[in-house]
Amino acid sequence: MRRLLAPIVAVLAMLAPAMAFAHPHIVVQQVVRMIAKDGKYTHVEIEWRFDPFSSEVEIPLIDEDKDGKFSARETKLLSDEMMPELGKYGYLSWINTGAKDFRPPKPPQFSARIDDPASFIPPEWDRNAGDNAGMPMPPNKRADGAQAPRKQGPRNLVYVMRFALPEPSKLVSIATFDPEDFIRIEVDKASVQAGCTLGKHPTHKAEFVRGYPIFADVVTCQLP
Repeated sequence: MRRLLAPIVAVLAMLAPAMAFAHPHIVVQQVVRMIAKDGKYTHVEIEWRFDPFSSEVEIPLIDEDKDGKFSARETKLLSDEMMPELGKYGYLSWINTGAKDFRPPKPPQFSARIDDPASFIPPEWDRNAGDNAGMPMPPNKRADGAQAPRKQGPRNLVYVMRFALPEPSKLVSIATFDPEDFIRIEVDKASVQAGCTLGKHPTHKAEFVRGYPIFADVVTCQLP
């Protein structure tokens, strides 16, 4: 996965050498959808919306015909390249259906798209936290007038991954995070479904800077 994200790191290093050593490099807004059938959850779907700057590094590599959208062929090529790599890291996700956390047991159904205009622009980060202390938010990631590196305005690369549960369950939770905090994944609070809650996982965390843990968002859903 780090190899596939190398172009992003290279661009960050050229633009701001000091910032290249800070984490996160990539900010992702996650939307969680629980899919139910016959009164039980059968699938967990997560949607990743990559920040506009990271998106503009990756989209041109995926959108080979430069038409501003992903064809079936382009999506398959992306899936064939990215899903095995993400699979090595358990898709950065932990699922729980009532006993203990487990990694998604099978590769997901995968799709991808471009949100144009952007549906997600990261807010300001906490400048007093961790390795961001004293460092201003990069202009390309600012919420107040963020601009992606293209004239048409910001847009997002979006992954959608749907995981089948090992067996249907009335209770499901999912936490998604990168323990190295290379990718900061935060759940979109406005998208949390009815019957679900958003909290922080008690143990899953990234701690790139010792003493400044970032606990993973966890979405928990319960059917009656």
